[in-house]
Amino acid sequence: MFEQRTSGLFWSIGLVVSGIVLLLFNFDILAAFEPMAQYLLAAVAALAGVIFLGAFASAPEHWWRLIPGWTLLALASMIFLSTLPNLDQRLTAALLFLGLALAFVHIYLLNRNERWWAIIPGGFMLILGIVIALSGVIVRIETLGALLFTGMGAVFFVLYGLGGRRRQWWALIPGSVLLIFGLFVFARNGADAGGQSAVMQWWPLILLLLGVIIGLRTRKQQPTRPQIVVNTAPSRSRHRAAPQREENGSSGTLGEYSQPAPGASVEVISDVD
Repeated sequence: MFEQRTSGLFWSIGLVVSGIVLLLFNFDILAAFEPMAQYLLAAVAALAGVIFLGAFASAPEHWWRLIPGWTLLALASMIFLSTLPNLDQRLTAALLFLGLALAFVHIYLLNRNERWWAIIPGGFMLILGIVIALSGVIVRIETLGALLFTGMGAVFFVLYGLGGRRRQWWALIPGSVLLIFGLFVFARNGADAGGQSAVMQWWPLILLLLGVIIGLRTRKQQPTRPQIVVNTAPSRSRHRAAPQREENGSSGTLGEYSQPAPGASVEVISDVD
């Protein structure tokens, strides 16, 4: 209870102070102190991130603390690098998504069997960061969209490979859909730009190849025959059943019969010459 109240108070004070500082910046009240204020804000964000990571180290069961910890460290790097005038701001914006990706990767590495789900948000954050960083080089939105969809599809294939192929087989479905859609957008973009018309014409071969691969894998899987389970009644008493086995000339237990059933007859049929 005390820990929850302390955490809530910490967040309350942090949000109030951040709101006041940002309002002062928006109204140009702290314009003269902007470089110094940015350095101070970066230091505060880095300190808060270290505090969250230290709190996780003291109580590893609270793995959610890794998310604000890594995010605040990435935010501190963004604020610090934003003071450099010649650096593209899109590269600094990508650092925020990189911090989120590192947080989910850290969560996954702590328990790979149970926290396989962290690969999905971590991979998505990484792909978003890469696309934002490449937006300074690639101008066409269609190309960035194709990279986004193919990257998100690749995340599901990574999940299929790392999470166990039999257990995470379902990841192939959204991964294939996103990958094919991304390739389609890329081919369409090239066709609109006057190039890659051959790719636009032949891209359905990917669907054909995937169908053949799935068919071959399905054919290799042999159907398993259901095993017949025979339930036998346990003997009530070994000592009481022993004389009966000696009189009948059988050595089996109750539920195992070596003599014909009552009322049944046995006929010996000779071989036909």
